[in-house]
Amino acid sequence: DETKVKKNKKVIVEAIYEPPQEADADAAEGFVILEDDQEENVEHVASLLGLQKVGWIVGQPPRETGFQFSAAEVIMAAELQLECAQGVEETPFVTVRCTVGDEGNVIVEAFQVSLQCMEMVAEEALDIGPNPGFCYVNETFTAIQEGKPSPTVENNFFLTLVPIHGYQSDMFVTQFPFANRPFDDRGQTHDEMKRQLGKSGQAGWTFIDLLSDFALLLYLCKFLDVSQDMPKICESVKDREVLLDDGYKIIISSMAGMDGSY
Repeated sequence: DETKVKKNKKVIVEAIYEPPQEADADAAEGFVILEDDQEENVEHVASLLGLQKVGWIVGQPPRETGFQFSAAEVIMAAELQLECAQGVEETPFVTVRCTVGDEGNVIVEAFQVSLQCMEMVAEEALDIGPNPGFCYVNETFTAIQEGKPSPTVENNFFLTLVPIHGYQSDMFVTQFPFANRPFDDRGQTHDEMKRQLGKSGQAGWTFIDLLSDFALLLYLCKFLDVSQDMPKICESVKDREVLLDDGYKIIISSMAGMDGSY
């Protein structure tokens, strides 16, 4: 997730990026992240927009009541929090789980792992074992629970629920197709650019409003100069008082196959 952090420690999610991945039943997490040729562009554009990464979303199959995260997911959450905080420190980074309830309803919940979990993962004190509901303590360490050594720690012991509130971005739209979704009916194409940007001048939409789409900005990185063009475009997205140069409007409209009206 690319987000902004406010002083009151609330996190506003402005955009989501899905890296290339595939399901893998043999992987402890149930999936593997593939090599991403857009990774540097994602970080660069996010930085230009004043955004930082403070979360990840994991899809889960239905699980028994009380089973929130597997040991692999807990350890990965801790590793990502450590990366964001650059050590065992407080961080806004969250892990969001999406799953299906008993009645077919969608369940979305956010969690953080504790500082203690972060410290144990940093010291490589936690391992994955045969029971996914527990983190196993590496034999070179000793965990004390209720005054006694314990070879495992229940995953929920490390978890803290984080409340989620609705939010409507006043900076971004989310209309352009996401990358890395090969089974979607819509893909990232110039025709999709035309479909989106062609709404300019209708129903109150402006060209910069419609261009302010994180997925679309990343798509533009494939065709424009990331170091020269994207900073100027992103500055106009971030600050609407900085007008987008007409030259960029013409170039982008031409790429989309528009008639030049914007």
